[in-house]
Amino acid sequence: MESLRRLFVSSMASLSPSSLPDEHGEPSAMTTPKTFPLLALPNEIVQQILGHLRPLELVELSLTCHRLRSHAANDLLWAAFVQENVPRPPSSPSPCHTWRELYTAHYPYWFLPRHKIWFADKATVGNGLAGQLIFARYDARLGCIEAYRLVAEIGRDHQAELWEWNPSVLIHQFRPKIRLFLDNPVIKLNLGDLSATRRLHQEVLMQRDADQRLHGIRSMLFLSRAIPNELQDATMSLWPPIIVPATNRVRNESPTMFKGEGHKPQHADQICETNFRLRKWSEFRSQGGRSSVRMGEDVLTFSTLPSDCYTPSASKPYQGIWVGDYASHGCEFLLLTQRSPKETQQQDLVVPGSPSTYLYGYDPNEDDPDDPPSTTIEAEDPPGCSGRLEAIKLTGDPHVPRGEHTWIAQDIGKGGLIRIADERNFRGARIVKSWSHIAASGFREDRYIPSQLIMISHDSLAMYWEDFGHVSFYTRVNIDDYLNLDS
Repeated sequence: MESLRRLFVSSMASLSPSSLPDEHGEPSAMTTPKTFPLLALPNEIVQQILGHLRPLELVELSLTCHRLRSHAANDLLWAAFVQENVPRPPSSPSPCHTWRELYTAHYPYWFLPRHKIWFADKATVGNGLAGQLIFARYDARLGCIEAYRLVAEIGRDHQAELWEWNPSVLIHQFRPKIRLFLDNPVIKLNLGDLSATRRLHQEVLMQRDADQRLHGIRSMLFLSRAIPNELQDATMSLWPPIIVPATNRVRNESPTMFKGEGHKPQHADQICETNFRLRKWSEFRSQGGRSSVRMGEDVLTFSTLPSDCYTPSASKPYQGIWVGDYASHGCEFLLLTQRSPKETQQQDLVVPGSPSTYLYGYDPNEDDPDDPPSTTIEAEDPPGCSGRLEAIKLTGDPHVPRGEHTWIAQDIGKGGLIRIADERNFRGARIVKSWSHIAASGFREDRYIPSQLIMISHDSLAMYWEDFGHVSFYTRVNIDDYLNLDS
């Protein structure tokens, strides 16, 4: 509201109460020669000014007088609010009659399709290691906001070949089949699902028909409230974890299952648009449906990712959402973030179990005796090949869960280069030093082991797990492929 306040303070500073317009936007009977500056402007200029206000500011403005209410109801203003939240903006407000009606129908959940990518702390009720990745979008055909799980399968053409550089290693090719699991939406907000009042506190019951078919599993969507950075400490269970880039973080544990008022926004400015929650439970009804039993209630917390941490650029071409081959665990989705050398030098966190001194940028003055010797000398780093590359699990497994590093290449530039591959399998690929994260079942006794990152292209990577004599592959996920309603 600050911009609106400044607008009216500057407009009304020289006006006496008798010079203000009446409820119809006209000068009062006690008017002076002065007129209300905002209403004295041409309608086109007023609309341009109102175009800089946010939805709640427009609502506040519409309460001042009838003329400004008419300006604030201009549907072009509300069309912009819808379209800025949808990557592929609809051309009409259908099935609603106006853009304002459409925006109001789904307020305050338009942040779901705007951020698109969401990852959860749990895959299903009670499963706190696997997590899940969902893509949210707006379906203009039905006027609903929906989100589906992204799943991947290794595929039947999982072929293997010997590695020429090390014939004792068998290389399994990786051609994942990625798709949205459209059989059961994680989120489905239909027109009319939200109540007319108390939307900040409302838990929205979803998927009524689908849940009844899927053994009575029910779910409710509700808003969350961020923990201010100054109140966060190492003892808090937060989502997302600290190693995952995030604009806001929320609590990840609650003895009341997040039912208390402190976990939900009390005012519009307390809405956390980078996190939300789903309450899920199983409901069993008696024959005839007269009574029901509710069991296994749990809450899943979702977070999004800042777009600049997964969008590739000329200087950071490896950033993005990737899918990796984890053998018996199947496919898992990763976030790859690339940090510049300057960003790397600003970090100094220790890696548990790693012979390297630092997790973020090893000590350049100390050589690790276990590192393979470099057979290639480069005068300077190739474009896009500098700094640190981190792979963080968005979905996990019983050994290394979601929200943890799966591997780290401390320097993909000349400082970490081992060699340029000349064997047929990876000819021309840069091979750099890296550390891979392993653990016993239940994420016990985790440690980092030496590995080699094989940089095939900006869309394809491989990892040589030295201790295991195994090579696994990683492929970039094209996000836009799964925002299309035909996918």
